Amino acid sequence: MRPLHDDDAEPSSRGAPAPGPSTRARRDSLFGEPISRVYTPRTVPPPLLHRVAAALLTALALVTTLFAIAVARALRVPIGGMLVVSAWLCGFAIFAYAGTSWWRRAVRVQLTNQHVVWRRGRLKRSIDLRTISFARIHWHPSVAGVGDLELVRAVPSGALRRTLAITLPDLEAPDAVWAEIRGVQVSGVLGDARRPVGQRLDRGERVLWTEQPQSARFSWDATRAATLFIALVAAASAVRAILSGAHALRVVAAAGLSPRSMPFGALAFAMAVSVLAVLATAAVAGYYALLRPSRLRRSTRYVVTDRRVLIQRGAEELHLDRDRIVDVIDAPQNDGSHDLFLVVGGKNAHAHALAGAFGERARAGAAGELLPVLRAVHDSDTVRAILALPGREAA
Repeated sequence: MRPLHDDDAEPSSRGAPAPGPSTRARRDSLFGEPISRVYTPRTVPPPLLHRVAAALLTALALVTTLFAIAVARALRVPIGGMLVVSAWLCGFAIFAYAGTSWWRRAVRVQLTNQHVVWRRGRLKRSIDLRTISFARIHWHPSVAGVGDLELVRAVPSGALRRTLAITLPDLEAPDAVWAEIRGVQVSGVLGDARRPVGQRLDRGERVLWTEQPQSARFSWDATRAATLFIALVAAASAVRAILSGAHALRVVAAAGLSPRSMPFGALAFAMAVSVLAVLATAAVAGYYALLRPSRLRRSTRYVVTDRRVLIQRGAEELHLDRDRIVDVIDAPQNDGSHDLFLVVGGKNAHAHALAGAFGERARAGAAGELLPVLRAVHDSDTVRAILALPGREAA
């Protein structure tokens, strides 16, 4: 997202009578507060999963069309229904590829002195600056300096547990925007995702402790097991499709359909596309289940400064102000390492406690959602001693 100039924002008619054009202040129409900054999204390529979904839908549309051609030429039957299905699949593929960019293109984000307001047309979402517990940054994999900024509020546990978060999409230098939201001076090193998070600190901020996860625990959760199951099923389906397809082609050839004819070629090409699509699904699911967690673990870095706790994991980051931490729960592991769960304080709420009681183990394993948890830490006593002190005293 890029900041707009003052003339780009829409002033509100709420509050005092509207002054003259030269003195009229920008105000948010939801709260009537002065708007300090307005951001609009950058145009970026769609996310990887959306591109994969679009490719699979396109492959299904192509297979349907090829089967329709084979049936029409060989059996001389109407194929209007199959072509309609193919057209629907093409439409879904286009929406999967371009739908996210179309939706985000009209988003506006307003920063006032008390709120962050997400707007798209008449739709509005907001979060109070005082209730933000921590922020996540998801850097775009192919566009330098652009990413999503997710603002998260700690919520009660148990039956009252719910998600209170707002995502500001496709921000330009999202860490600089987070600094503006926090009310600190923006440093010139912000906006460069190639720098480690420990080199993109606030002015005057000091690193007190840093470490990478020391354990190679091969942890599993429900999501990872389900992903591996999908990979195995897709691989088995691909093998079966190869064998069944080869047998089917031999049968139709023996029945008199010439291997050099268009119907036979369309049928063979459709089967090949189907097998490739299933193999691609197996490869992607297998990567996410087997390889991606260890790669993310090796790219994870924990940083504790005199003001914040920072977690960097690949293209994701978590930024947590230390004054939001109300407790640290130490969970020793069998391999001698420790998982440190940071109990985060919010307005009328605490969240993210021990041993998955709030869903951490089910939803946030080695490659799940990034949470304020320092996993596989060996020097846990030092971390707890530092976090036990107020931020300024720790310096």
